Amino acid sequence: MSNNQQITSGGIPQLSGLDIFSSIINYTGEFLGLGQPLLTSNIDEAVDLATTNADPQLDAVSRSYPSTKNIWYKYHTTGGGESAYTNIQAPSISGSFAHFKGHKSGGKPSFCGIYQQLSGLTVGKTYEIDITNPYQLIEGTITVKTYRKEGDTVFESSSNSFTMPYVNGNMCTHFTATTENDVILIDYTTESTSAVIQHIYAMRLSELQEYLVPIYAQDVFGNDHKVLRLNAGNTISED
Repeated sequence: MSNNQQITSGGIPQLSGLDIFSSIINYTGEFLGLGQPLLTSNIDEAVDLATTNADPQLDAVSRSYPSTKNIWYKYHTTGGGESAYTNIQAPSISGSFAHFKGHKSGGKPSFCGIYQQLSGLTVGKTYEIDITNPYQLIEGTITVKTYRKEGDTVFESSSNSFTMPYVNGNMCTHFTATTENDVILIDYTTESTSAVIQHIYAMRLSELQEYLVPIYAQDVFGNDHKVLRLNAGNTISED
């Protein structure tokens, strides 16, 4: 004999899979070296690469690969002659902030940025980078890129940009780790024909953790009960 009573009158499930779960997202750990705050970092002393390459970010990571993990390296574009760029200084520390400079002159943009080889990432996991920028009305674009190295060749894995003015608080973006030691790069460019400075105070890189927890509801008497689902069409055999 069979019946459709999947849950007893006492609220006990008689089938597996009837529990309902809620997903809770949490960000844990710190995988970025010398990022909180940046004023305590090695940016002023970092290895600096000057480039006029058509892909200045990839050129910097490829030609000046960050072989030492969890410290900053930096790059900037140079102008003059046949260069397609405006000359700009690499990022530096001033006061409480890392200064990312920008200037578009004669139609030629500038780029400058910092990057580092990460450690301890889990391949396939999602990571969030949170950038604290207190002056978000300064025109320009902040871009976050990640790279992986295969043999002697560097490949871009992800790219996300924030267009300024940006008025949604801290700038957050995500990427999926492709190796245990992905390289992360943060740089700045602007359309401003006047020299400008983007101030960045801190950066944090955390791993996304997802937890599933059962859902409970409260009755009129204040008692908590687990919420269960009905699995339509299933019957239970009474042997």
